[in-house]
This record gives sequence, C-alpha cells and structure tokens, in this order.
Amino acid sequence: MNHEALNNKILEMKDDIIASIQQNMRIESVRGEAKPDAPYGEGPKAALADVLALGEKLGFKTGHADNRMGWIEYGEGEEMVGILGHVDVVPAGAEGWNYPPFGAEIHDDVLWGRGCLDDKGPIIGSVYALKAIRDLNLPIDRRIRILFGSDEECGCSCAEYYVENGYEMPTIGFTPDGDFPLIFCEKGMSNFKIGAKIQDKGIIDVEYFGGGLAANVVTPKCKLIVNGIINVTSEDGITVIEENGKTIVEAVGLSAHGSTPYLGVNAAIKLLNAVKENEFGGDFQKYMDFLLTKVGTEVHGESLDIHYIDEETGETSLNLGVLNYDGENMSFTLDIRYPKNAVAADVDAKVVEYITAAGFEVIEKSNMNLLYVPKDSELVTKLMKVYKEETGRDDQPMAIGGGTYAKHFPNMVAFGPMFPEDEQTIHQPNERVEIDKLMKAIQLYAVAMYELALK
Repeated sequence: MNHEALNNKILEMKDDIIASIQQNMRIESVRGEAKPDAPYGEGPKAALADVLALGEKLGFKTGHADNRMGWIEYGEGEEMVGILGHVDVVPAGAEGWNYPPFGAEIHDDVLWGRGCLDDKGPIIGSVYALKAIRDLNLPIDRRIRILFGSDEECGCSCAEYYVENGYEMPTIGFTPDGDFPLIFCEKGMSNFKIGAKIQDKGIIDVEYFGGGLAANVVTPKCKLIVNGIINVTSEDGITVIEENGKTIVEAVGLSAHGSTPYLGVNAAIKLLNAVKENEFGGDFQKYMDFLLTKVGTEVHGESLDIHYIDEETGETSLNLGVLNYDGENMSFTLDIRYPKNAVAADVDAKVVEYITAAGFEVIEKSNMNLLYVPKDSELVTKLMKVYKEETGRDDQPMAIGGGTYAKHFPNMVAFGPMFPEDEQTIHQPNERVEIDKLMKAIQLYAVAMYELALK
C-alpha cells in the first residue's frame, strides 16, 4: 500500500499532537510516595489519567491495570498488535537546563523538557497514529492496543504487574522507546552484589574504601582511607592527602554505562593499582587481589571465563560498579551482559565458582533474559521494510547491551524514536527533540502499526 494518506493525516494533526504531548510533559510524573489508588505516586497517576482521558476524548476503548498501566485500543480480531510506552520520567536534576524541565517549551521548532523523547512524545504520538488509521478506515486484521506504563524508569513493575495478573498479551509489537532502525537483540543480564564480613584487618588498617553510583555505571570516583602512611604510585587522576596520621587517596575515572564499560575508566581499579605495592594483608588484601586479577581493566570477563563472542549479537561485557569496604563488611557489584550464544546459568555458575574460591559469597543476584527476535521474523522484516521505504535509509538493525521496555513482552522490539545521528539527550539536562523529527517518528509508527495489523 502507498502510505501517503497515512503520512498526510499525521501532519494534519500536528498541532493537536504537539499540544497533547506538551500537556502531559507539564505533569511531573516522577515516582513518588505510593498511595492506595496511586501505586507510584500522584505524578505518574496523573500522567496515566491524562493519556486515558485523551483516548476517551478521541473515541477509543480504554482500560487500565490498577493505575499501573493503561491502554487505548481500536479494531477487531483475536490477535493484537501492542505498542508499549510509558508516561513516567526520571527526575529533572537541579542544573543544566536551558528551559524549565517541565515547561514543555518550544524554541526554534525544538520541543524542550523531560519526557519529550522518553517516552511521552512517542507514546502520545502513537495514540494519534491510531486515530489516523481509524479515521482513514484502513482495513486491519489485528486489533491495535497502545499500552502505557507508569513505572518504567524505576524497574518496570508496571509491565510485570500487567503480565503477572493475566492481562491480554500482544501477538506482535514494538516499543517506541529505543532507537531506529530497530533493536533486534538485547543481551541477557546477570547482576551480582558480592561480599563478605570482614574478619581479618590485616597489616595495614583500612578504615574505608569505596565508590560508585550504580551497578550499571562504571565507577567514576573512588576513595581509600588508611590509618598510617602508605606508598601511592603517582598518576593523573590520583590525589593523596596525608593528615592526622592517615593517608587519604582519591581516584577519578571516567563514567560510562555498564553496557559499554570500554568507554569508561574505572576509578576503583585505578586506585587499587596505585596502592597495590603495599602489603595490606588480611581481608582487604583478598578483596584487592580478587578485583585486580579477576576484574581489573578487563571489560569482557575473560578472567572469570565468561567471555562469549557471537558474530550476530556481540560479546560479553563486564562492569564493576559499586564498592564498599567499611571495617565491618566488604562488597562490590558486577553487571554482566552476554550475547545469544551464552547460557545464563553457565555465566552465573562461573561467577559463583570464582567468588566462592576467593572467600566471597553472593549477597544479591538478579537476572534479565536475553531478548532476541530473528532478523527474518515477521516483526523485524516488516519494521525494517517500513523504515527503509519511509526514510530512504539503509541503516541496519542493532544488537545492544542495554535493556528496553520490549524485554517485558514476547515478540516485541524497540523501534525509535532516536535516529542514528541524533544527540543523546534522554535522561540528560536539556532533553529535547526537533519537532520535525518527532513527527517523522510518529509517521513511522503509524505505518508500522498498520503493517503489523495486517496478516
């Protein structure tokens, strides 16, 4: 089918689309205190209610799963196309904004503010894409349901609630909460918090060692406080203060996402390398030796025997994130992501084998399954055909180390809204989107929804 009518219909609704997106962006839908009818706080509930009200105003069937996830639906048929997005946002942060983060202001045809890309713009745009399909009376074989959660940024419990409570699952679909052209594989993940009680203080008394922001972030800063004077190898990013009989060593590395640790410099490893010539003895020596020999500057898990390489979906990544040694307990986190030729149980067993041999134990562990939708599947071939025909571009589908909302539903991939050349402003100060690019993404969503709704 020629999709010109669908594309034109989206452009006709441009003013209404942008106004609806702005209205929702002005709701500060950051997770707050849970209340009986607002499980994620008032902000996420208000944003959810706003989209439901839009669906009702536009004449669609609507529903919600106990104010956790809402939906807007059109069409008939046993099978269902699902478009999965979210209306909650990450906090704005205090600094760095050119315009108010919840002002939804437009300057020089750029929409500024939290949620314009992640994910209010794309999901509200998808509601209007559904309206375009309906208003043009296009024949479809599958129903289309726009699903919008309100806790994606804090763990996706909204999607888990929807699945666990038996709400209808899509047959096929996408999340407009990733990158174009599409993401066909998201690596499997294993996250460990590893540690032990401190029983042997050793030769050098370590008062404190620690750093890190999160398990999925390369440790940007790290500090060591020792009672006594120790030798420290001088290098850039290492500072040493000797005062009151103590040595305080601080290291500054380079932060990066845990899925791409090779783009960062781990401050904890940098600091340990700077002090490793000292004989600490005891548990800190054990802690340091394990981190330097089994993690070190490796980013693929070679020394833990978990380095898998797959031609199609990449290789293992290993990130050391948060560390703490406080005189009573010692711990560190490992964020591991692996391609489709790895088996999660094998990865976990190897890690446990090595940490147990070194005298540590697993304090916490979580896993997230691999998402892999073959490139020759109906879903990927249809979406790639839409993308290439509608943009004239030849970008290729991607495998990533990160995780998207798509992981929570079967037969679903991430499809936009970010184009390959776009500056990454999601979760950053000055989140923004060119209105023309957002409208192009919404046109792509309309065509993709229509094509997926045809058998």
